Amino acid sequence: MSSQFIPSGRTSVIKRGEVTFQLQTEFANMPFPRVTTTIFSNGQVLHKINNEISSPVDSFERMHEVEDIIKAQHMDIYKTLRERGLPTAPKSKIGESEKKTRSEQIRDIEGVERVYLITPDGKLVGDKSTTKQFKKMFKHLFRELPDMLGVFAELPGQGREEGIYEVEPGRILLASTGVEFFLILLIADSSYHEIAPQVSAIIKS
Repeated sequence: MSSQFIPSGRTSVIKRGEVTFQLQTEFANMPFPRVTTTIFSNGQVLHKINNEISSPVDSFERMHEVEDIIKAQHMDIYKTLRERGLPTAPKSKIGESEKKTRSEQIRDIEGVERVYLITPDGKLVGDKSTTKQFKKMFKHLFRELPDMLGVFAELPGQGREEGIYEVEPGRILLASTGVEFFLILLIADSSYHEIAPQVSAIIKS
């Protein structure tokens, strides 16, 4: 990536009662192009949310597209954090921040073809190319995403329930950590009964 094409990141500070959160969203090029939002509090990493993007930043037009993704992802997470807070206590320390994100861990499961990140209000997180690809593959699901999240009940001040929902048997899963949501495309003929427990372990970690 040329140094002249570096998308601008965003930072925010959010106070909920006596707790102060720092929210940072930025572009990273290695090991793959992605937009990462990190939530800190008292020197600890509480959550790290990665959104892989489909192509490098190699022009001013592309840089501005990625800046729009950064803004949208940052504001979605900001809104969720401000209104609902986090569902669990801090688990990850700064020294552990290089661990794989949940989406990366899910993607590594044998039998998983692709993972899409969904915002708490049912919007697909991604650039134009990702959205176009998603619509092509899941045209029948695209408009139903907000309603689909309703299978996970809202919890007062804690986001939604954790869990896994089989959207299409043996092909598509929807997973919830309470604040992160993943639409998981399985390789044809993969075993739901083998994959679901692995996804469940990741979303509970």
